Amino acid sequence: MKAVRVLEYGWQLVFDEVPTPTIAADEVLVKVTSTAVNHVDLVKASGVARQVLPIDLPWIPGHEFSGVVDQIGSDVAGYAPRDAVFGATSGMGSYTEYVAVKAAVIARKPSNLSFEEAASVPVASQTAWHGIFTHGHLEKGQTILIHGGAGAVGAYAVQLASHAGANVIATASGDDEAYLKSIGASLVIDYREAKFERVLREKVDVVFDLVGGDTQKRSFLVLKEGGYLVSAVQPVSQEEATKHHVSGTMMKLAPSGDVLGRIARLLEEGTVRPDVATVYPLEEVAQAWKDIAENLPGAHGLSPRAPGAARTQSHGKIVLRVASREHDVRTRAHELYLARGAQPGRELEDWLQAARELTPNRERIDSKASTTS
Repeated sequence: MKAVRVLEYGWQLVFDEVPTPTIAADEVLVKVTSTAVNHVDLVKASGVARQVLPIDLPWIPGHEFSGVVDQIGSDVAGYAPRDAVFGATSGMGSYTEYVAVKAAVIARKPSNLSFEEAASVPVASQTAWHGIFTHGHLEKGQTILIHGGAGAVGAYAVQLASHAGANVIATASGDDEAYLKSIGASLVIDYREAKFERVLREKVDVVFDLVGGDTQKRSFLVLKEGGYLVSAVQPVSQEEATKHHVSGTMMKLAPSGDVLGRIARLLEEGTVRPDVATVYPLEEVAQAWKDIAENLPGAHGLSPRAPGAARTQSHGKIVLRVASREHDVRTRAHELYLARGAQPGRELEDWLQAARELTPNRERIDSKASTTS
């Protein structure tokens, strides 16, 4: 199978032929349709954080995917070949044609999402879920402050917290204020214009830190006694936590099919929505990495963006399409076939409907224009 690999520390990405993985009794083999690019992919490949984020070279990047079940292990009962699924990888990378994963960490793809949209969900949404609920113990009626609210994780945290009945405050660029309010934030503080500890009139129950540094240190000032400071980016000072009578935790994502399934239901209901910025074919992964690097802060020495320079991408995940469009249409047609009871006689209708759903709006417009000209 084809795969993207990093042969040595740095950003030199190569396409290789590698063996298709074999699966254990509790695993499934998934034919990958799409995968997503995450900040951590670049950090690991660069080697600047190898003491805390080591990789075995050569290394296949990627931590999440959507696709179709190809094989199931002998102990797997909840899935069958051709099921459309999505999830986070528990070992091998996802910039490849096939991944072998534990059945316990995947879920069925929401039927209303494209494979590209589904691939953008697992890591960010589960990080947000575990950050605010598992570690932050957020409850209805409480107030949460989310630093980096317009990022991939932050946007899910805003939506999930709002759905849970919490009062949501986010720090972000002022350019993202309208976006964040549209997904559930009641107050957006522009970190470039004001210090959040001076803006807030009352202390908060939970701080979800996706920024770190001085932002995290100042967050202790706005937490109620007994509150929770949860960080996804750096360790929390236990000395400061004790001094302020709060709990401080640095979380690490533990993928869960149960949690992802609950998120999938929220996606199908339209309660939570994904945000995809750009989709590239896997062959253009180098450009995708360049795009995400340009939107990183100066941390880790990775970003070529000059201090104060505008981001080229406001928010949303970058996704890589691994499988062909024909494969996507075939899979969606099968989903439609099953949804109407697997009754024969309408296969062509299913195929045409799938093709309409999966044809980008730009292609539809161009097609109509050519037929009327």
